[in-house]
Amino acid sequence: MNAAAVMFRSSAALMLMLGFCLPLAAAQETDPAAAEKALADKQKQISLIDDWMKKARRQQEDWARDLEEKDAEVAAIARQVEAAKKSLNEVNRSISQLETEQKELEASRALQAQRIGEHLAASYRMSGEDFVKLLLNQQSPDQLNRLMRYHRYFTDARMDVVDDYQQTLDTMANNRFRLETEREDAQEKQQKLSTEQQLLSRERAERKALLAELSAEFEDKTVQRDRLIKDSEQLEALLAELRRRSTELDGDAFAARKGSLPWPVTGKLSNAFGQPRADGRLKWTGVVIATDDDNPVKAVFRGRVVFARWLRGFGLLTIIDHGGGYMTLYGHNEVLLKTEGEWVEGGEIISQAGRSGGQSATGVYFEVRHKGAARDPIGWLAKR
Repeated sequence: MNAAAVMFRSSAALMLMLGFCLPLAAAQETDPAAAEKALADKQKQISLIDDWMKKARRQQEDWARDLEEKDAEVAAIARQVEAAKKSLNEVNRSISQLETEQKELEASRALQAQRIGEHLAASYRMSGEDFVKLLLNQQSPDQLNRLMRYHRYFTDARMDVVDDYQQTLDTMANNRFRLETEREDAQEKQQKLSTEQQLLSRERAERKALLAELSAEFEDKTVQRDRLIKDSEQLEALLAELRRRSTELDGDAFAARKGSLPWPVTGKLSNAFGQPRADGRLKWTGVVIATDDDNPVKAVFRGRVVFARWLRGFGLLTIIDHGGGYMTLYGHNEVLLKTEGEWVEGGEIISQAGRSGGQSATGVYFEVRHKGAARDPIGWLAKR
């Protein structure tokens, strides 16, 4: 039996005990003993409820920690898969280049073989019957010396061609060895990539199951409201600290782009700025853009990454400081591709869209802040 079932049974038992106490209401008005018993029962019920709520809070905290670890593991595996893909592409390009060189060497070998054949034929003619007749007929010394020089010339040229031919054969053998080595490396990397992808699929399935349990546990709107308030307070404290640390950027250029900034991700608006949330007790301080899994998330303007970690309520979150108190926030990512301290340009990919932080649907949470105050992002983004 899982923890959710145990806690459900405990809550059912509490409700059953409350039902048993209802008939005592009339008797306790006239019977002090009945009143004392009712009070004792209520105190016991309160104690049981307190114990159940403590267990529920501990369970929620445990699941939040598990969710953080799972998000981090999935992000790490995704980065490894991307790196393996890039490495495999490099290997394939190298193999293609080597195969091209091999074809060129084959052509060169054929040409050299033809030249060797021609030199052998010429050498045979120079050393054949005509040359012997010249010696026997005692031709002039000048003519004989000239023929001897020709003979040496063809012999030397033939040796040079043979040397070139042997060098070409050696080069081809070396290339064949390199090709085989590259192919083996490529196969090994392909196997590793396949293993990493299978592991990623398992991690995704486990995380989805965890999110389903967590979502079922958060049905109580009061608990959700308290959690949202705490998450908002935590984010406000974080932004205050980040404002204190930010001293390097000038926000004038960012401010000048108001109304023309690109959207951080392709998708449709699912939650608007100022829209009520948590039964109307809170309002959205940013927007949620519904999109597809793993869609690239891009920085809307140049700046410095000042936060790139998991944050409760926001999942994997990236915050970019644009100077002058202007910041943009990108939450619920699947993978963070930038680290704290890195500079990014407008339009540069900083993450991949996902469901981190306990979301049931894929999307990107986007905020624009100026000196800590949330601004409607739609007023900053380009019309579309």
